[in-house]
Amino acid sequence: MANIKDVAKKAGVSISTVSNVINGTKYVSDELRERVNKAITDLNYEVDPVARSLKSKKTMSIGVIITDINRVFFPQVIKGIQDTATRNGYSITFCNSNDSFDMEKRFVQMMENSQLDGIILDSVADAGQQCYFKELCCLGSGKKRIPVVSIERRIDDFPIDSVVVNNAEGGSMAARHLIECGCRKVAHIAGPANSFMALERLQGYRNELQKRGLDLDDARLVKGDYSPLSGYQATKQLLINGVDFDGIFAANDQMAIGAIKAIKEHGYSIPEHIKVIGFDNTFVSSIVEPSLTTINVPKYKLGSSAVETLIKRMENRLCETACIELPINLVVRQSTDLKGDKNWDLYGW
Repeated sequence: MANIKDVAKKAGVSISTVSNVINGTKYVSDELRERVNKAITDLNYEVDPVARSLKSKKTMSIGVIITDINRVFFPQVIKGIQDTATRNGYSITFCNSNDSFDMEKRFVQMMENSQLDGIILDSVADAGQQCYFKELCCLGSGKKRIPVVSIERRIDDFPIDSVVVNNAEGGSMAARHLIECGCRKVAHIAGPANSFMALERLQGYRNELQKRGLDLDDARLVKGDYSPLSGYQATKQLLINGVDFDGIFAANDQMAIGAIKAIKEHGYSIPEHIKVIGFDNTFVSSIVEPSLTTINVPKYKLGSSAVETLIKRMENRLCETACIELPINLVVRQSTDLKGDKNWDLYGW
C-alpha cells in the first residue's frame, strides 16, 4: 500500500508539499498540485479522512444547493462540479431546494453545522434579502470560515464570488434572432418571479424590442415555471385568447418544447407560421421536432469553474471578490430556420 513518501517521490516533490496539497494548509502552484494529484491517483493512495480532518480542520467536502434537479439544465452542471471536486480530492453533498427559499436557508444552515469546507449555491433569494446575503458572507466560526460561490447570478453588493452568464444579453440575443428572422410580434414565456436569471432574460427581451421600435404588448408576456407543462399551458393561453404573435422566446428549453407542442396542436407550422427559441441548449433541444433554436450556456464549465473558484477562495488564493462571466452563443436550428442544424447532439447524456 502506497504512503505519502511514495506519492512525494513519484510527483518529484517534498513530503510537505504533498501534505499541503492534501490538507490545503499552504499555497501550492497549479502545476505542482496537478503532479501531486496525478501521483495520488496513479498510486491509489488513500488518505485517512478522520486523521486529516482532525489535523487540518477540513472535511474535504463541498456542499451544493441547486433549485430543481428535474430541470435538464443541471446534469451537466453537476457533472462539472463532481468531476472537478473529485479531481481535487473533495466529496460533494447535494441538496435540492425545490425553488424554496426556506428550504435553501435550511440546507445552508445544515451545511454550516456540518462544517463543510465551502458551498456552491444557486439561490432563489430575492434582492431584498439583505440580511441573508450578509449571513452568507460570514458562515462558519472564527477558526474556520465557510466561503460561498454563487452560480447563475451575481450578488454584487456583497463579497460573494460568482460564476455566471450574461442572461440579459442572452435575452436580447434571442429576441434579436427572432426579429432578424422576420418576426414582429414576439411573445415571451418568462420563468419564475423568484428566478434572478429569468428576470434578466425578460429584461433583455424587453430591451431588444424597445431598441427595434417594436410593440411591448403585455398580452404577449406569459409566465411559466421552467417546466415543459408550463410552457405548453402558457402557449395554449396565448392561442386560446387570440393573442397575435409570430414568434416565441421561452426562458428555457423545456418551456420552449412545451410551446412547440401547443403550437402544433393548434395546426400551426414551425417555423413557417410561428418561430420558437429557447435558452440553455440542453440535450433535448436537438432531438425535439423541429429541432430547437436556443442560446447555448456552457453548463459543464459553469460547474467546474464554480469548484475551481471555491477552492481558490478556501485556500486564500483570491484577494478580491471574483465574478467569472462565461460566454454564451446562439445555436440556430429548425424551429426558426428550415436551413438550421437538424443533427442530434448525442454527446454528454
